[in-house]
Amino acid sequence: MRTLLAVDDDGCPLGLVSAGPAPAAWEGRAGVPAPIVPLQLFQLYVLRAAYGTGVGAALQEAAIGAADAYLWIMDGNARAERFYARHGFRALAESFPAGGPWAGQHMHRMLRTGAA
Repeated sequence: MRTLLAVDDDGCPLGLVSAGPAPAAWEGRAGVPAPIVPLQLFQLYVLRAAYGTGVGAALQEAAIGAADAYLWIMDGNARAERFYARHGFRALAESFPAGGPWAGQHMHRMLRTGAA
């Protein structure tokens, strides 16, 4: 897995991203269908103060470039879904219950293929 941190000129964190080989171990345990691409964007978080500055796009580019990839997104996260759609991802028609701190919520996969 590759994890990168974006910081401002003073060294204060602005966002982070991690990506790596897929599927994640939890996907197999949860019984979700296997991904059709071998790269997953595991997380991409940007502080609200950095929204709209290009930090998210730069982090995504640094982590996965133009490669085919997929990610999991919480159902109802319209802002993030619009961001990923602008970067070539499309939502898949599936929904799975989330676990851990997100228990009680659902998530779905977004996929980008043919990007490279």
